[in-house]
Amino acid sequence: MSLKILSYLFYLVAILAAFTASFEILVQMFPDYGLFHMLVGFIGTAMFFPLVPLYPAIYYGEIIYLVICYLSILFGVILGNKARMSK
Repeated sequence: MSLKILSYLFYLVAILAAFTASFEILVQMFPDYGLFHMLVGFIGTAMFFPLVPLYPAIYYGEIIYLVICYLSILFGVILGNKARMSK
């Protein structure tokens, strides 16, 4: 049970890293963003959250969001599989 919760925590960290990267993209593209921009960004990030950290990594060299997101997904999958096998 604790491995499953830890797996979900890693997934949460990956999602938060993607949302942080998407907010940074939003601020750079639309400095005077409004509610509409936030909603569109939230929906786009929710659908494509593993792809969002690629943009800052490729164009600005900020790979920290990419590393955090993909390592968290990796650990989440590993721990989720271990939790399923230990039943």
